[in-house]
Amino acid sequence: MDGIRLLIDTSKCIGCKACQVACQQWHSLPAEDTAFTGSYQNPRDLSAANLTVTKFAEYMGTKLNWFFFKDQCRHCDEPPCMEHCRLRAIVRQADGAVRIDPSKCFPEKCFSGQVKPCQAECKYHAIPRYTYIMDGNPVKTKMRKCDFCYDRLNEPAWNAQSRKPACQVTCSAGAISFGDANLIMEEARDRVDYLKTYGFANAKIYPGGETHVIWLLVDEKERYGQK
Repeated sequence: MDGIRLLIDTSKCIGCKACQVACQQWHSLPAEDTAFTGSYQNPRDLSAANLTVTKFAEYMGTKLNWFFFKDQCRHCDEPPCMEHCRLRAIVRQADGAVRIDPSKCFPEKCFSGQVKPCQAECKYHAIPRYTYIMDGNPVKTKMRKCDFCYDRLNEPAWNAQSRKPACQVTCSAGAISFGDANLIMEEARDRVDYLKTYGFANAKIYPGGETHVIWLLVDEKERYGQK
């Protein structure tokens, strides 16, 4: 695969949510109203104000296990959301970053109802969002999703840190890697081999090689709430 790739290593993630905060800050997004719903995960899902969310999943085996999953757009190499966007507002860059052009996006001109074509076609349910909650009421915006911090990637070459997604720069646990797509895949495969050697027999790469964002899981994807 040409271009760039982001690797999220769940064996290192500590669920600190720093990536959520960094994403909101870089994109100048508001703090969405949230409420306690019985889980440490907050907010409950992606929204137009939360382009990435660290999801918490509890699993009781011989002991209680926590599975953290930084959910976001996968940046598919052949994005179905782009294919089905009737306004041609979704753009795939040569490096693999898939973003939404707000000057072309008008959700009210898409199909009537709550589900828009770009949302309906996302098989990972990491769909673009156009609402968030403020003062108890839904606020409508343009469709929004992770854009790979594409504007950071074009910063001057001398500023090496700025040429990475904000979530990767802020991850103190070192759970996020970013760079050349093929090199990142090699890193992921090496890490899987390492984890399997040290007792994580179910370690695997998710979803595979067709996306520019991949995860290293230490157990089955269902443990992380993924279908």
